[in-house]
Amino acid sequence: MKPDKFSRYTLYLLLLICTVTAGFYFGGAKVVSEIHALVPVYTGLLIWVVVGLLSIALAIVIFFVIIKFIDRYRRSPKEAVRSVLGLFILAFLMFFCWLCSNGNLLSLPGYKGQYNTQVWIKITDMFIYSTYVLIGAAALFIIGFFIARKVR
Repeated sequence: MKPDKFSRYTLYLLLLICTVTAGFYFGGAKVVSEIHALVPVYTGLLIWVVVGLLSIALAIVIFFVIIKFIDRYRRSPKEAVRSVLGLFILAFLMFFCWLCSNGNLLSLPGYKGQYNTQVWIKITDMFIYSTYVLIGAAALFIIGFFIARKVR
């Protein structure tokens, strides 16, 4: 199968999964929660689909980073280290954001779920802080490249 057709079929499959999940989530019934709010019945399905798609994407990215590293290491070890430098920087950023995160439990009336623990709150904070840093870095790079292009 040609890569072009494989990409197209993969795109159609992902669109189908997302459309069906969105249809269940937005078109499904709603129940009244313990705090008297309307909550969609298929919230758990939506969360699991998003977690599944993100996990698959992460596994594919890690697989291809390893393949690229092995390929470049055969040609030039110095170039191979440069190819995974971004991954190490991202891992350091995540670790630093984990250290900066706060693990205080949230006061959520009526919530008796399993995710109001110190670990899950620190993970959430880590992702929020790293998103702030990455958006800030992207904005600085956009401004910096704009200024550099005008100066040249």
